[in-house]
Amino acid sequence: MKIALIGRFGEGDIIPWPERVARELFAELREINLEVVFIEYFFKGYSSTSLVKRIFGHTSLNHDNSIKRLGIFPLLLSLITKQYDVIHLVNLQRFFLFIFLAKPFIKSRFVATLHSLLKLELQFANLFISRNFIDLYVEKLIIKKSDLLIFPSCILLNQFREYFKISENKWKIIPNGAGKIFGKLDTFFPPVKDSLNCVFYNGFTDSIMRGVNDLFDLLKESKNKIKLYIIGNPVPDIHSMGNLEVIYSKLKNQKELIEFLRDKHVLIKADAFDSFSITTAECMTLGLIPIITNKTGIKDFIEHGVNGFIYDKSAPFDFGLVKILSDISNGKYDLNLISCNAKKIYGELNWINISSQYIKAYTTLS
Repeated sequence: MKIALIGRFGEGDIIPWPERVARELFAELREINLEVVFIEYFFKGYSSTSLVKRIFGHTSLNHDNSIKRLGIFPLLLSLITKQYDVIHLVNLQRFFLFIFLAKPFIKSRFVATLHSLLKLELQFANLFISRNFIDLYVEKLIIKKSDLLIFPSCILLNQFREYFKISENKWKIIPNGAGKIFGKLDTFFPPVKDSLNCVFYNGFTDSIMRGVNDLFDLLKESKNKIKLYIIGNPVPDIHSMGNLEVIYSKLKNQKELIEFLRDKHVLIKADAFDSFSITTAECMTLGLIPIITNKTGIKDFIEHGVNGFIYDKSAPFDFGLVKILSDISNGKYDLNLISCNAKKIYGELNWINISSQYIKAYTTLS
């Protein structure tokens, strides 16, 4: 089976999670010796690109030419002449428009992984502007013209079904996985001493609403001492007050993140939609205890009070997030046991398992 993964591979070792999914899947498919290539585009933001390269460029990014960066003409020529069995669109990109225009000449079957509903993402981030029309149109083409759609969670699938008609035989749920480096470590849950050390991932920019302001409003009411480590995009209006100490930290690569998390206790997700949180999966693999809401796709892998906690933002004070944090700080739960249970998630959400699900999905198209 000849497979072409197409999308954004990214530059550097600190990248958004749709690109992480693309890299992890490609690496695992290569490791089991499948005939697979990764093809990406000469994106404008890359360090070495130009108009000529975006049209005619062709370069290899690794020694065996399995990762390629192509301009539009070489890309289309490759897809038409190579006749891959499966073309997998791994993260939504504007240049897919050219691929769909050439689709009548491409005999491959099309698979697409969808990480978010762009219409809602742009709406929530106040980015619904004219230049996004192409992105929205590409999203519509993906739904209409792909042979198989992959969603990381049921809640994302249900979102899409509110806007698109998707037949039952055209979709599969395949979750995202935690990186291999996280599953190789034997970590221990640090004792809770002066404060409960909490982590919140706030991404690269404020273009995605992650709910950090609402979370801050909840946490500042805590009577227990909390240290909130916000990784990524800083928020000017959020700062230390009362029993809440706010500490900002830059985005990190995988090795830096592992070292950073050694003395942290919990990962908190705000009451904002998240189709699937790789950060949560990887923190759990290291033994951090997740505290999330039902708006997070990974909720299907978390059992309240067993390997993490699920809270309701609208719940009364005695049953909400602050109460959970208070009970944790005051020793109501066996944190070592919950931490050990959290680590077990790697048995399900590792890339060997995830890639095998993708391979099964590919074979259903032959």
